[in-house]
Amino acid sequence: MKKKKYNTFLVAGGTGGHIFPALSFSDFLKSKGVSNIIITDDRGSKYFNKSEYENIKISASHLNKKNLNFVKSIFLLLIGFFEFIILLIRERPNQIISFGSYVAFSPLLATIIFKNIFNIKIYFHEQNSVIGKVHKIFHFSSNKIFLTYENTIGIKNDHKTIYSGFPLRKNINEFKKDNLNDSELDKTFNLFVFGGSQGSLNLSKIIIDLIKSLPTETKKNINLTIQVPKQYLENFKKILEDIKINFEINYFYKDIYFKLSKTDLCICRSGSSTINELISLKVPSILVPLPIASNNHQFYNAKFLENLGSAILIEEKYLESDKTLEMLENIIKDKNLLKDMYVNLNNIKQLDSNKIIFEEIYQ
Repeated sequence: MKKKKYNTFLVAGGTGGHIFPALSFSDFLKSKGVSNIIITDDRGSKYFNKSEYENIKISASHLNKKNLNFVKSIFLLLIGFFEFIILLIRERPNQIISFGSYVAFSPLLATIIFKNIFNIKIYFHEQNSVIGKVHKIFHFSSNKIFLTYENTIGIKNDHKTIYSGFPLRKNINEFKKDNLNDSELDKTFNLFVFGGSQGSLNLSKIIIDLIKSLPTETKKNINLTIQVPKQYLENFKKILEDIKINFEINYFYKDIYFKLSKTDLCICRSGSSTINELISLKVPSILVPLPIASNNHQFYNAKFLENLGSAILIEEKYLESDKTLEMLENIIKDKNLLKDMYVNLNNIKQLDSNKIIFEEIYQ
């Protein structure tokens, strides 16, 4: 591989929440004439077009502590460690920017060893309101840590930390709402249900059951867009056909910004990418944190929006209830109940994250 003038490694993988901000910053770097490479794993590589981004896949794994799986995890992390050492020796990058996830473990460990030899600077971007496990382990090695949330749990704000916000995917500004869709002539209620970049079986099942329990007249007004796991697509499609409502169903939406811009209410998980897209597109939401999220970070992400009066937080264990059903029915009947959330979303200041990170590192 030909050596670049500004050789920057962007390390991210696992889920869209880690990959999307890395892709956004990669686009920004390219617009500034700075070459960069995405370092990811098999899972992470599924979220972008390989022809649009220079990328290298390395071996990686969650540290699974169960018997043979533990041995396999260690083996894959070791392979990734040596793969990355070869990349470091060959490329001699000026900086490594980690966007977190288990994929970053081996690259950060390898970089620490060669940091002083090759004069490599290490930067983190932390997406969530609770610092991730890998970043927490290696935070001592970083030159700067860029934070999505000003008061991130688990890390002390000091000379290393910079409040930068979240690098959103390109073109999001094209889809921002001008106002809440509350026309008296438009009785259709646009409901969007999705579980993040991977879909969510539990969330999809519970919301469909709630919709099924709504009065017939209320269901007639719903225009549902729902994202479900790929393997359950046909099953859910049949259920929705039986309910007899207007719906669109898929396992992934490439035009998700367009969908969100037309949405009256979004019911979704609360990964950091989702939270910041909802803020940018001014979409009122019911947030249902993923119960098994690391360090319960999705709960704290959702709490951030709830505290600002910009979303409703309902834990999954309380979602399937008469109270939720009544609330959903009332909102569908009267969109004006969402106005306060919409106003509060407009009052949230979003930072120019890519610019802040770029100027701190390159200027």
